[in-house]
Amino acid sequence: MVDEYKLIFEDLKNLNLKSMTIKETEKMKSLDIKTLHDLLYYFPRAYDDRTNIKKIEELRGDEYVVLKVQFLTISNPYIPSRIKMTKARATDGTGVIDVVWFQMPYLAKSLKVGEDYILIGHIKRGYNFQMTNPEYKKVSNQIEMEKGEILPVYSTTKNLAQNTLRKILKKNVVTNKKYFMENIPYEIVEKYKIMNRQKALNEIHFPQDKKNLEEAKRRFAIEELLILEMGILEKKFIEGVSDGKKYELKDSKILVKNYLKNLSFDLTKAQKNVITDIYKEFNSGVFINRLVQGDVGSGKTVVAMVLLLYIIENGYQGVIMAPTEILATQHYLSIKDDFEKLGVRTEFLTGSVKGKKKEKLIEDIKNGEVSLVIGTHALIEDNVEFEKLGLIVIDEQHRFGVVQRKKLRDKGILSNLLVMSATPIPRSLALSIYGDLDISIIDELPPGRKAIKTKWIGTEPDLEKAYDFIEKKLSEGRQAYFVVPLIEDSEKMAVKSIEQYKYEIENRFSNYRIGILHGKMKNSEKDEVMKSFKNKEIDILLSTTVVEVGINVPNATIISIINAERFGLSSLHQLRGRVGRGEYQSYCFLISKTDNDVSKARLRIMEKTQDGFEIAEEDLRLRKSGEIFGTKQTGFSDLKFIDIIQDVKTIKAVKDMCIEYLKEKKGIIDNPYLKMDIEEKFKEQLS
Repeated sequence: MVDEYKLIFEDLKNLNLKSMTIKETEKMKSLDIKTLHDLLYYFPRAYDDRTNIKKIEELRGDEYVVLKVQFLTISNPYIPSRIKMTKARATDGTGVIDVVWFQMPYLAKSLKVGEDYILIGHIKRGYNFQMTNPEYKKVSNQIEMEKGEILPVYSTTKNLAQNTLRKILKKNVVTNKKYFMENIPYEIVEKYKIMNRQKALNEIHFPQDKKNLEEAKRRFAIEELLILEMGILEKKFIEGVSDGKKYELKDSKILVKNYLKNLSFDLTKAQKNVITDIYKEFNSGVFINRLVQGDVGSGKTVVAMVLLLYIIENGYQGVIMAPTEILATQHYLSIKDDFEKLGVRTEFLTGSVKGKKKEKLIEDIKNGEVSLVIGTHALIEDNVEFEKLGLIVIDEQHRFGVVQRKKLRDKGILSNLLVMSATPIPRSLALSIYGDLDISIIDELPPGRKAIKTKWIGTEPDLEKAYDFIEKKLSEGRQAYFVVPLIEDSEKMAVKSIEQYKYEIENRFSNYRIGILHGKMKNSEKDEVMKSFKNKEIDILLSTTVVEVGINVPNATIISIINAERFGLSSLHQLRGRVGRGEYQSYCFLISKTDNDVSKARLRIMEKTQDGFEIAEEDLRLRKSGEIFGTKQTGFSDLKFIDIIQDVKTIKAVKDMCIEYLKEKKGIIDNPYLKMDIEEKFKEQLS
């Protein structure tokens, strides 16, 4: 049966289904239907409920109705024009209705007086009630006569008619549902009374009634979450997190104490609590899988540095992995000197490190001569080996995503994993995306931090006032960011590009030094610009969103975000966090002339609050999780039955189901069909 199950993931062309022509198979590609699984899991976007059959005497006026009637008369009346029609009069015993079909004269021969029909369409009131061009269906049995039907409504294209798609699905559900074996473990199906898979496929496409439809929806909601959560949680239980010590530490903290002594500030209570919790986990010898989540400027990086020094001092190596070379460079430049003063050799490894230099570095890492390596995805390439890896720190975790984290673990170099995110994550997403991680929240900003004053600039007069204000602050010695969403001009979007905006800024602020930063520049050029800005050799940095994370310039107190409507709330919040990092009052100007209601709502929220968690909840409400965290990375962008804001209880319930099952099975998924679905899901996300 397992071999048969593999058929559902095969290409439709290879299967050569008798229910579909070659032409129809080709048309399916436009709907992203490539396999039998795609086809049967191409669920309706809505349903045409025809179960509420009305009596003619109940009709009131202009409404969409389902009627059960018999025709009294059927004719092709002569009209002195080219319009041809079929006209009929029908009754259900409670009243009479007139029905007209334009340009369908042939119906006069196929419709029969005295036989039972269902009519579906809009009704209007004239001398009698009238229906024009209704859908009709001859009733074949008494049950259909009494109950009506619920028809699926699919998203489709001009090339593939709704009825054609219905017929294809009907044939395939009947013929091929046998290959869709139960992928929810038997004990879960029994305990939670879940509709079995094959029946659910019938009911989701062609429901007998509303009750069965709701049960089928519930089943597939549980299934889609179960596949995702099992894939995330499985490795945690295989590693045997609770099965005793996995490694030993000497619990030496001399490096940590020296590092903290050299800081110009004291740790907050929230930072100390997170460090203490992770110390305890280290000393219990269990593998650490933890998300450290905190708002912009809350001091997550310092927490990571303390924990890296601790693990290094106790005989292990550490890694910091960032999503972009620019952020990895920032980490390296800010950490290297401090660590090497403590005798900790720190190196940099990204895709741009090549040749003999890379070979020598990889050899030194393998021999344990490098204590801390900072870099990008290059750190998890097959040729990078560690002598004794003790802790991996992943910065800006949402840029890597669920699947990349799973891949990292499956490579067998997990060691201890600490992931950091400055993007506050709503509870429902934290429960789901980070289901395999313990979560620590740094909910306290360092003392003395001033709230950033934020203003939406929507008119030319307001923009002039903002520019005057910026010029005043620049004259006082402060620095400013201007952020634009595009690098080059686009005819499709009415958005000023960095090149076009450069001239406007140069003309308006001609007395000040302006630097340009964008993703298409060489890394050496980016580094030079960032260094100049940090050293106050540049007054204004005109940039794309490459400044969203990582750059720390306390003297920069103003950020102006051009065409702010083009950014999501999370990005706006991240960008705003580039200022407010020093002793001076900071300001954020959101420049936008938008008329879009959603964009206006975003901008008002930014003016109203700096609470990252409140902003994240609102961002999730206004957008989709896949937009926030990256469509291919989350696995949440294609959830069909779960609203990740409204369905927190369901998400938690399914997560609990998975934990209970995996505990009992010691991390082994013994349902082969579920196992294959998980593999397909994560393989698809990695492609």
